[in-house]
Amino acid sequence: MSKLNISEQIKTLRRAKGLSQESLAESARINLRTLQRIEAGDTIPRGETLRLLAQALDVLVESLTPAPAEDASFLKILNLSALSFWILPMGGVLVPLILWLYNKRRIAGVDDLGKRILNFQITWAILVYGITITMVVQTFAGHMFVNPLVVVCILFLLSFVNTAVILNTHFKIVRGEGDSYWMGLKIIQ
Repeated sequence: MSKLNISEQIKTLRRAKGLSQESLAESARINLRTLQRIEAGDTIPRGETLRLLAQALDVLVESLTPAPAEDASFLKILNLSALSFWILPMGGVLVPLILWLYNKRRIAGVDDLGKRILNFQITWAILVYGITITMVVQTFAGHMFVNPLVVVCILFLLSFVNTAVILNTHFKIVRGEGDSYWMGLKIIQ
């Protein structure tokens, strides 16, 4: 069995032994809701809970120990995928979103970094596309409050700031220092 998905391991072992969730929880002396969260992948059992489950399932604790290593190369790919905003409209949100959804439980560190990237990119997209839509509406209405050249310069400046944050985060990940996504709306929690 894969050590990357402990919830599936526990569920498969429980079913192979013909146990219900209630009977395994009782046998392991853990709360039924805790077992349900573990099997749903919402929580990872550690310490005493892990030992009790292994004992009840008659397996070694080591066989259940989750081993998803943080994959710095994937974290770099996830981060750099936000640069796709230069090629695709909303690419800075959509590409990281797809990578995050597919890998958030498979690779350690992806869930947290993905949330921060997405919150930052969504905030950036709201700002940039909001300015753009406002400019287009003003143009069609014939009421230009701001010189279009100034707006275009602001949009390019925002794009370069976004790129700088992404590249700075890339180098921080390489050095093992974390990321630069300290701002943004808390849309994805």
